[in-house]
Amino acid sequence: MTSDDLEKYFRQTGYTVELLSAPNGEVYTGIRDVEVPAGPHAGRICDVAILRCTSTPYAMPAAIHTKPVLYPKGTRAIQDSNLGPDWAYWSRRFDRPPTPKTIATHIMTILSEA
Repeated sequence: MTSDDLEKYFRQTGYTVELLSAPNGEVYTGIRDVEVPAGPHAGRICDVAILRCTSTPYAMPAAIHTKPVLYPKGTRAIQDSNLGPDWAYWSRRFDRPPTPKTIATHIMTILSEA
């Protein structure tokens, strides 16, 4: 799997996907208009970004970034994002083989448990 495969998967499931560049030069896969499926923010819409991986095999960065900030930074392992002040970095673990489906599930689980 590659970042291109992951981006293709999200496009095929109906999301708008774009590449985002952080001020420090890092490139992220941005997934637009993701609806939080459950939990205290159920129904809210946010953008999600993950650091774009260029290695083979694909190494999933466990953290996600959200815009808008759903919880105050400094709580729930959420901190400043390299993408800028409108984004939040969510420090999380990812312990599964990376496939588009397991990554999508990882993102939705994080958003739901928030």
